[in-house]
Amino acid sequence: MTAHDHQIERDDDSQSSGLGSYLPRWRPTSSTDLGLAEKRVLKFVQTPLKLYNTLTTFGKIWTLQTKNEVPENKVPLVMLHGMGAGIGIWVLNLDTVAKNRKVYALDLLGFGRSSRPSFPDSVIGVEDQYLSSLEQWRKDNRLDRFTLMGHSFGGYLATLYAKKYPQHIAHLILADPWGYSKVPEVRRQLPLRWKLIVNVMKPFNIFSGLRAAGPLGPKLVNKMRPDLKLKFNKHVKDVDAVPNYIYHCNAQDPSGEVAFKSLHLELGFARFPLIDRISDLDKDMPITMIYGAQSWMDPTNGYRVQELREGMAPVAVELILNAGHHVYADDPTRFNSLLDEACGMYENWNAETKSIK
Repeated sequence: MTAHDHQIERDDDSQSSGLGSYLPRWRPTSSTDLGLAEKRVLKFVQTPLKLYNTLTTFGKIWTLQTKNEVPENKVPLVMLHGMGAGIGIWVLNLDTVAKNRKVYALDLLGFGRSSRPSFPDSVIGVEDQYLSSLEQWRKDNRLDRFTLMGHSFGGYLATLYAKKYPQHIAHLILADPWGYSKVPEVRRQLPLRWKLIVNVMKPFNIFSGLRAAGPLGPKLVNKMRPDLKLKFNKHVKDVDAVPNYIYHCNAQDPSGEVAFKSLHLELGFARFPLIDRISDLDKDMPITMIYGAQSWMDPTNGYRVQELREGMAPVAVELILNAGHHVYADDPTRFNSLLDEACGMYENWNAETKSIK
């Protein structure tokens, strides 16, 4: 056991979240393998960590909490990952943002090491189940007021949570959030071969091919996403650790993918776009939106949110020039700086005077 292993407190009583432990070995994964893959990534985080489960009506939510000493008046940060990810993807960010505050990161239900429950097949049903589980998680962790940050699909859920429970949110931070854009009235014509691929894949979940590949699945991750090693290897010296983690996150029961499919319309658009619902968000809630300039997400949604919330609490839109969709890993230095600054900026936000105390 290394010195760093002593820094991580673990509650490993529920490694079999869902069907992971019973998958046939033809698909080389299990909940135990996922736990080992996570540990392999998190050993590169220097901040002491506590890992544990939070029980909700819908199953267990796997949680990471930093154990660093910070002033009591610092507002904690809660981080929600995107599609197909888990708490391990924050390996490049945790040490920096945890210097000035407590940080919580969790595996959303249906992903990572959290339970993989059944979800309703309606948009409202899926959203309600996620929001209810997140609120139960908040209560169990005794967080009254916190900054909420979500990436991609996590940004979609973070927006909806902030809309329903604004009293607990000091500041909403969205990193390349999914689900804001409307389907354009005039669509770009895809080449015939891409139309065929899209039509063939419609009945399937996003990572069906990865699971269908069986023993070739781990190699498929490296072949389809060779950029993963490049994004993380400056800090994560074990170059296969992150691709291995991503494989085991997505080779399990596709509970979260099924839920996402209910929310998804086509080609990356939500059935009920958030840009049409942002006006319902509390007018006194500050928002920061961080986009990658090379991302497939549309940053003009950020500027549209600014327009729609004119005269309300501040909406900041930040663009990271040399980053794509995975802004937290493409340029972690810039992202961490923006995140740390945004977290600190509104810790003492006064909703009544709309100023920082």
